[in-house]
Amino acid sequence: MNPGIEERNNEFDRDMRQLHAAAVAQVSPQTLARLRVARHAAQTAPKREHVWRWAAATAFSAVLAVALGVQFLPRSGTVPTAQPIVAAVDNDDEYGDSVAALDESPDLYMWLASSEAEPLAME
Repeated sequence: MNPGIEERNNEFDRDMRQLHAAAVAQVSPQTLARLRVARHAAQTAPKREHVWRWAAATAFSAVLAVALGVQFLPRSGTVPTAQPIVAAVDNDDEYGDSVAALDESPDLYMWLASSEAEPLAME
């Protein structure tokens, strides 16, 4: 930094301190007493306006935590029961026995609807 600028800054600082001291010396005792009372009241008064902000922030955080927690809960879905498909089978049909076997075993359809069958179908 330039030595001339430093000297001017120090001079300015000294002048401002002198002006402040002169201004404080001119304040009346009544004004000083009122300022002390006001400062004391401000320091001892409970700050009630910030209480609702903290309560709202806490409530918002709790709601957000619950919303995120619900996302990670396991979903217990019920497996729909498969209704057997009734097919009209002619006795003359060559596939009649296979269709009759499928009609008698609805477990196959339930397995096809399960999550285990999908990876096998993708292979």
